[in-house]
Amino acid sequence: MDFFRSINCLLCWIILTSAPLAPACSQATPNELLLPGKPDYESLSENGKQMFDGLTNYRRYSGETIIVQMRPIADVLSNNRLTITIPRALSGRVEQYEVHVKTIEYADPMNYKIYGTVGESLLTVLLTSRNGMKGGVIQGRERSYEICDLGDDGQLLLGYGNDEGRENFCASGIGSAMQVQPEHEPDKNGRKPGDNAKIEPCTSNIRVLFLYGNNVSPVSATNHAYNTLDVFNQTVTNSGVAGTAYVQMAGVLPTTFTLKDGDIYKDALALSNTSSVQNLCNQNKADLVLLFTWEKHNALGGVPDPTIYHHPNSSRSFAIVDLSSPNVPVVGAHELSHLFGCNHENENFGLPYAQGYVCAGVNTLVATGTAPGTKILFYSNPNKFLGAVPMGDATHNNAKVMTDKSPIVKAFRPEPNVLSGSIYGPTSGYAYQVYTYEAIAKCGSPPYSYQWKESSDGINYSGNGTGEFYNVGLYHNGSHQFYLKLKITSADGQVLENWLQIWVNDEPNGGYRKGHKQDDSLQAKGSEAVLRPNPTSGLVEVVFNAEKATEVGIGLIDLKGRVHIQRQVFKCSAGRNVIALDLAGKGLAPGMYILTARCGNQVIRKKVIYQPALKP
Repeated sequence: MDFFRSINCLLCWIILTSAPLAPACSQATPNELLLPGKPDYESLSENGKQMFDGLTNYRRYSGETIIVQMRPIADVLSNNRLTITIPRALSGRVEQYEVHVKTIEYADPMNYKIYGTVGESLLTVLLTSRNGMKGGVIQGRERSYEICDLGDDGQLLLGYGNDEGRENFCASGIGSAMQVQPEHEPDKNGRKPGDNAKIEPCTSNIRVLFLYGNNVSPVSATNHAYNTLDVFNQTVTNSGVAGTAYVQMAGVLPTTFTLKDGDIYKDALALSNTSSVQNLCNQNKADLVLLFTWEKHNALGGVPDPTIYHHPNSSRSFAIVDLSSPNVPVVGAHELSHLFGCNHENENFGLPYAQGYVCAGVNTLVATGTAPGTKILFYSNPNKFLGAVPMGDATHNNAKVMTDKSPIVKAFRPEPNVLSGSIYGPTSGYAYQVYTYEAIAKCGSPPYSYQWKESSDGINYSGNGTGEFYNVGLYHNGSHQFYLKLKITSADGQVLENWLQIWVNDEPNGGYRKGHKQDDSLQAKGSEAVLRPNPTSGLVEVVFNAEKATEVGIGLIDLKGRVHIQRQVFKCSAGRNVIALDLAGKGLAPGMYILTARCGNQVIRKKVIYQPALKP
C-alpha cells in the first residue's frame, strides 16, 4: 500500500513548538517531574534487570533507553503546570517541556491519570499510575518517549526520533487527555434510562484482550497494553467521539499462537482463524484482540487485510503490533482504530468518509502521510481545527467512523457483569452556586453504596458525602477548576472510582473573591419562586419576588451547563413579578433544563421539564 501520500494544508510548525532547551540543572526545580535514576543497566537490582530485559527484548530495543525516577505528582503540580526535563538525550542536548495540565484523575499517589499538552501546542503528555505501576507517553517535536515501569528501580523511558519507522508503517508517531461523560437521554419525567435515577442497563466499554507470544515478557506486554488503552481513549476524548467508543482492559494473557508469515497482514488473518485465540477471546468476553510480538515484520502493525475484510467485522477483530516499533502505544491505538473501519489518508474502500488526514506539520492517528513524524492524538474530523485549519473534510472523518461504528464493535461479544458508572451533572457553573450531581451505576450487583469527595486542585480531596445525589457549591483556587470524585461499591464487592472536572466561572458582578463566600445566590430566598406549568410543552411562567425595581435576565441551560436560550432582559418591579418564556420552537429535545433568572446580584435557578406537544 502507498502509506505516504501527501495532503497539503495551511498549518505551520509554529503551533507545535516545544519549550526551548534549557541547560542542565544540578537540583530539581519544585515542579520538575523527572529525576535521574540508576546510571546504567548494571546498577539495577536483579528484579529491575529482569524488567528492563523484558521491556527491551534483552536489550535489543533499537531506540534510546533512559532510567529515571518520577517524583510524586502532588509534589510537582502547581497551578496546573509541571516541568519535564529528560535527564539525558541521544543528541547530547537537554530536552525540557513545560506541561500545561488539562485533566486530572487522582485517587492517591498510587493511582492517577494526568493529561496535558506541551505548552499550548497539540503535543501530548500522558502520565498514569495503576497500583503504583507508572506509565504514559511524552511527546516532543523531534523525539518522543514511552514511560514503562521498573518497580522499585524507577521508570524506563523508551525514546525514539519521531521519524523512526515511517517507511514500514501501518501507524506512526506518538502523543496522547479526561473522559467525556456520554450523553444520557432523559425520559418524559426527566429521568435517565433504567429502573430509577441511579441505575442504568448493564453496559461496559468495548473490551480489548492483549495477547503476547513466547518471545515477549508479561512485563513488556502489560506496560504496552495499558499505555495503548490510554492513548486510544485520549484520542477518543480529544476528537469529540461518542463515549461508546472508549475501550477497557479484558486481560493480558500469553498465547501459543505462532506467526505464519513475515507479512503482518497475513499473520493477523491467521491469528483471527486460530481456535485457541478465538477461545481466549470468548472466555474473556473481548470485543477486540491485539497481539504483541517481536518478529521484525514488514510493518509495525496490521489487521486482516482491510481491502478484503471490511471492518468492523466480528470474525476479523484481531490485530498485531510488532514491539520492534519505536512507538508501541500509538501503533496499537492506530491498529485498534482500523478494526472500527478507519482507513489511512489515501485509501478509497469501505466507508466513504473513513480516511485519516495529513497536514504540513502533523498526521492524525489513522494517517501515515509525509509529515515529519509527529502524530497528534486526534481522529480526522472536519469539526476540529489545527489553528484555523480543519482536521478533515467530507471524505476524511475518522471521528464519524468511530462514533457510528462503536455500537457494532461493542456487540461483538456478550456483555460482562463488570461494575461501571459515571457522574451525571453540569461540567461548568458559577462560583458558590449550588449544583446537583448524580451517581450513575451499571452492572455489578445492586444495591450500591456511594462516597463523594471534592477538590479544587484535583489531588487533595475532602468531604464524605453519601447517597446517589450530591449537592455542592462550586469554588476554585484560581485555576477555575473544580473536581468531584465518586466511589461506587456494588453488593458483590466490586469497587469503581469516577472523576468529573468542572469549569468554574466567577460571578459576572464580582461575586467571587478567593477565600470568601458571598451570599449572591437566591437558592434559599428563591424557594418562593415557582414555575408554571411544569412540565410544559411551550410557555412557562416564572413567578418571584424582587426586592426593588430593576432588570432581570432570563435564560435556559441544560444539565451540562450548555446555553439553549440566551439571556433575555426584562423589567421587573419591587414585589411580585410574573415573566413568561416560550420554550416551543427553540429546537429543544424533551427533558430537564435549568431556567436562570438573574436580578442584580441575586440568582434564581429552577428545574423545568420540557415535553413537546404531540402533533395530531
